[in-house]
Amino acid sequence: MAETLTIDRSELADTAQPRQLAHLIIDQIAAQRSDFLPLQIEEVARACGILEIRTLQTEGFEGGLIQDRYKENGFILTKAGVTAQRNRFTIAHELGHFVNFRHVAPAGSDRFLCSKDDLRASGQSSNVRYGMEAQANDFAACLLMPEKYVVRQPFMRGSPELARILALQELCNVSKEAAARKYAELHGDNFAVVFSRNCELIYAIRGGDFPWLELRPGQPIFRDTTTKNFVGEEGDLSEQEESDPYWWLNDRDAKEWTLWEEVLIQANGYRMTLLVGEQEDSDD
Repeated sequence: MAETLTIDRSELADTAQPRQLAHLIIDQIAAQRSDFLPLQIEEVARACGILEIRTLQTEGFEGGLIQDRYKENGFILTKAGVTAQRNRFTIAHELGHFVNFRHVAPAGSDRFLCSKDDLRASGQSSNVRYGMEAQANDFAACLLMPEKYVVRQPFMRGSPELARILALQELCNVSKEAAARKYAELHGDNFAVVFSRNCELIYAIRGGDFPWLELRPGQPIFRDTTTKNFVGEEGDLSEQEESDPYWWLNDRDAKEWTLWEEVLIQANGYRMTLLVGEQEDSDD
């Protein structure tokens, strides 16, 4: 039986950078566990000072953190009825608030209550609260999918494929969205991962220099695409086939790019599409 995991939080005291905090925690875990992926996030949270993780029936928030004034101990709250992968990311997100000394609750409160939109926040912002949520998401992704252990995996080599994103998802026990974001960040090639339901766009994740899609959330995907026409059962993957760039991009970008399309059928009308792009050489 493995010994109890310990995290020395004094080693985290000199930085408020979310990625550095995640790397420092991973280094301590790796010194105690030879094979730690997928990360046992509840054990890690307890080792950092979280006393309890409570699952609540609520529509008011996706996750929450209650902490004492000096961040010595805390309680993490999660929403009931979500997938295990989303729940893991929520716990890691709230832990990101807890271990970051700059993440303090609103005045007069001892807690963070984070919405579904908060758990998708990314990038820089002049809004302090949004910035903290984006940092907590960055921390969670780096903790659950630590870069130096992910990049050495065989599925990170070769051209982009949906099967490689699914392999990352399985290794780290995260959602398809989280795996796609990390894969896009680390791989380097030009591609987009498009999530849709009933052939209407939900959102897209871009990797490399892949151009912005012409579609907006809620708009229908073009009827001649593989995304629209591929027939199969849940879990089936299409072949990667050439796709007309004018179905996806604006006229200017469509002239400059060649696209290939691959589709994964999911439950309840959801589909995950990979668009791999190659930019044509300019004559100028």
